[in-house]
Amino acid sequence: MTFFASLQRSPIMKGVSTKTTTIFSKLMRNPLMQQHYPVQQQMQTTQQLQIRGMASKKHKRVIKMAKGYRGRANRCFRLALSRVEKALQYAYRDRKVKKRKFRSLWIQRLNAGVRQYGLNYSQFIHMMSGKSRAAEGVGGNVKLNRKMLADLACNEPFSFKAVVDVVKMTNK
Repeated sequence: MTFFASLQRSPIMKGVSTKTTTIFSKLMRNPLMQQHYPVQQQMQTTQQLQIRGMASKKHKRVIKMAKGYRGRANRCFRLALSRVEKALQYAYRDRKVKKRKFRSLWIQRLNAGVRQYGLNYSQFIHMMSGKSRAAEGVGGNVKLNRKMLADLACNEPFSFKAVVDVVKMTNK
């Protein structure tokens, strides 16, 4: 049995990662290493070559969240922590921005749709809400939101025309 094989089975090497043992095995195969380092020093070298694992569950969680980041930010906890915090800030902010962007898109689609029938967006919404004839007791008959109206304008032009006609008739 070689020196390395006996050392690998020893209690010192228990719990040491395979990466460490691979590095150690390469070092110990070198005849110069075997000559210059007695057994006790070789065991100390093994202990020095151990690779530090994760410090805690928090570290593991942060490093996992930083997967795919460039540079050391996906490996080093301190860098990963700042990048992950910033990413979470962007995610929080952009969930709000996403809602604004979609509302804006619906309004653009709705405006393009109602302009084909001689109205613009603001006139259409004003007529639809029934505020133009609220004094006479006539309220808006159409209770569709911008999302549904924009979908009708894009995908169902005949249905959208019927909605526009109803809105125009209730506000004559």
